[in-house]
Amino acid sequence: ATNQSVTVEQSTISIYLADIEVLLEGDPARKARVWDELQLDFTRAPTTTNRLRLALALATPGHQWSDLARADGMLTELLLQPELLLADEQLLARVQLGMLRSRVSAETEARQAGNSATRTSERELAAARAQVELLRSDNTRLRGALEEAEEKLRAITLIERSIRERDGANGNSGDEPGNNE
Repeated sequence: ATNQSVTVEQSTISIYLADIEVLLEGDPARKARVWDELQLDFTRAPTTTNRLRLALALATPGHQWSDLARADGMLTELLLQPELLLADEQLLARVQLGMLRSRVSAETEARQAGNSATRTSERELAAARAQVELLRSDNTRLRGALEEAEEKLRAITLIERSIRERDGANGNSGDEPGNNE
């Protein structure tokens, strides 16, 4: 009798695990068939077994029908009626619910960390853009100052040339002592 009980429970658990395995590792067509079967069974007869199969499938990641919020609700509801579940089914539901909540928590933390990193990156990008704008402004100012200095240098050069030419026309080289004007 004990062996028979274990065999019945093991075969029941293997039904759930087989669904999960297909949803995790099966090809797309096989996943779709299993999903359609799960939904059809649940719709036709929402027994505890069919509810648990669907809840476990919803909690399984890696397929397009995964719905963590709905799975959480269904598993929680099932665990509120432990008398309807075999001991191994209760254990499987609790383990899956715990993993689901851990996954949701990790995803939330990852999303928050990503958002924080994005905000930090945006702040750093804004600071870098401000720095680039400041450097452009400085560059423009320095170009203006350089142009002004070059203009003054040209003016000084013209004045010096004019003085040399005038001194050259007067016969002074401009280097003799006492001829400074």
